[in-house]
Amino acid sequence: MFSHITVGTRDLDRAIAFYDAALGPLGIRMLARRHNPERALYAAADAPDGAAFCVYTPINGEPATAGNGVTVAFEATSRAQVDAFYAHAISRGATDEGPPGLRLHYSPNYYGTYVRDLDGNKLCCVCHRAA
Repeated sequence: MFSHITVGTRDLDRAIAFYDAALGPLGIRMLARRHNPERALYAAADAPDGAAFCVYTPINGEPATAGNGVTVAFEATSRAQVDAFYAHAISRGATDEGPPGLRLHYSPNYYGTYVRDLDGNKLCCVCHRAA
């Protein structure tokens, strides 16, 4: 459904350290760091061709800001991966927006967590599988 998702950052090196740690438990790795504009491209080994999560310094030169109402959700294959994502993200300075747990108001098996990255972007990690 999606080709790629992009979030902005004010400090790419700091963002790379954060996302390397937070996304590592999900099997998502940085594929490339590019310049002009400064950006890092992430994908899972089993991702569809070209599907990527990208962290950019804004192309227009304006400061990066987090979108109100925007959440980027990463799919986990187990609840343990959700827990690991949360632990790694928090250890790297993320702000807690909801610890790992069932969110029955979404669905019976929605086990997720919410954090804000170092630039204020809202992230979710969710497993839809039964325990």
